[in-house]
Amino acid sequence: MKHIRGFIFDLDGTLVTSSLDFTAIRQEIGCPATEDILTFLDTVPGERKASIMDIVHRHEMNDAQESDWLPHVRPFLAQCAANDIPMAIVTRNSAIPTQVKVGRNEIPIQHIVTRETSKPKPDPTALINIANDFNLPTEAIMMVGDYKYDLQAGRNAKMATCLVNFTQLPDYAHLADYTFAHFGLLHRAFFQR
Repeated sequence: MKHIRGFIFDLDGTLVTSSLDFTAIRQEIGCPATEDILTFLDTVPGERKASIMDIVHRHEMNDAQESDWLPHVRPFLAQCAANDIPMAIVTRNSAIPTQVKVGRNEIPIQHIVTRETSKPKPDPTALINIANDFNLPTEAIMMVGDYKYDLQAGRNAKMATCLVNFTQLPDYAHLADYTFAHFGLLHRAFFQR
């Protein structure tokens, strides 16, 4: 990992807890069980879309107000900050719940991209823009997340990918260049190299 000089993190399930019940959200908004919620929202016409967005927002806000640090994340971010390693968050969440989570947990990351300001992952646009902001080649940045969209976005941006926070390897683990069951292991691998 010696070539890594910056990090982009997913938020939910990566840095902080999330209790979002995507099955319940899909049922409440009428989204097919196999369809991505944000993809579904793109197909919904005007007035109905606003009411569906209100439902999604309610779920996201309830989740945000209960969020907490995941194990070993805080010391890793603190070490990155102490070493002036640039960090960003790219989340599929909307801005207000994201601000609540970041504020509630005092996450020391200023560069945050939500679904209002860029196409959602697995689209790589936000990641590539952050690499430009960091003035780093994409190959020098690692995308860290807990779900396939994070890893797909990283691969699409030609970044190293890292899967974290799992009890057993999921079926999309092959998309990760690195796998660590928790941030403590990533911390050791990155800073004790």
